Amino acid sequence: MTAEDYRAASRESWGSAADVWARAADEPDSGASALAAEWMLAQAALKPGERVLELAAGAGRVGLQAASIVGPEGRVVCSDFAEAMVKAIRARSQSAGLSNLEARVLDAERLELGEDERFDAVLCRFGYMLMGDPAAALAESARALIPGGRLVLAVWGPGADNPWLMMILQAVMDHFGAPPPEPGTPGPFALGVEQRLEGLLTQAGFTEIAIERLETEQTYDSSDGWWDEITAIGGPLASVLGALPKPDFDAIRGTALAEAARFGRADGALTLPAAIIGAHGRRDYTTSRAGASPQRFSSR
Repeated sequence: MTAEDYRAASRESWGSAADVWARAADEPDSGASALAAEWMLAQAALKPGERVLELAAGAGRVGLQAASIVGPEGRVVCSDFAEAMVKAIRARSQSAGLSNLEARVLDAERLELGEDERFDAVLCRFGYMLMGDPAAALAESARALIPGGRLVLAVWGPGADNPWLMMILQAVMDHFGAPPPEPGTPGPFALGVEQRLEGLLTQAGFTEIAIERLETEQTYDSSDGWWDEITAIGGPLASVLGALPKPDFDAIRGTALAEAARFGRADGALTLPAAIIGAHGRRDYTTSRAGASPQRFSSR
């Protein structure tokens, strides 16, 4: 598959999940998603009147919160490369009465911005690892910032630390005898190695880089509820599973549910670990600090 083929397939699969994401966004954020949003907004330290760009925004949960923080004198461009997602963002922002938020179709790897359009902060929650060329996307993010502007992002940690998703992916690979993806292949865990993320941020020109590991849990009412939720919101995963013959689908589902049983609770609910890698840095071409060693923290 070429890079353009991947881009087109990804846009289509995430666009087809927009309705599910929009419905989910009407419910309170929880689990790892809520933790990532809280951490990102704390690190961004947005101020009234600032300009913010959110990339790969999905249904715009983080961007809507940012719009409330920067206030009517500020501005938020909440973007996604799937037009259906952007329509969902627009509907939610209008419902919330946020006149300072613009929903826009943007490809993070090829940002089409106004000639003088620059931002104080760029936010991206669970987006860069899914991009075909994260190095290009991070370089574009740096270009979108004013000197000294902040980038704050969250990606998933290693697959082994995220069984809430890895159990389903592993069941698919085992069923078809597929090997693990090559390092660097786009996917949910592609940037789960901190050293790789650090290198990409440094390469893109960011300084004052800090990386933090966040750990939490995802709770589901039942194993069936877990399967239904993850496979519905999974974009490419949902597309793959939806195209399978029923015997293959049922076999994969059975394998995943059997593996998930070890995380079951007495009340039938399921509690699964989740690990996030958060990072932030600045575009700053006035100092010679590029390439400095990042700070590392751990939050449990």
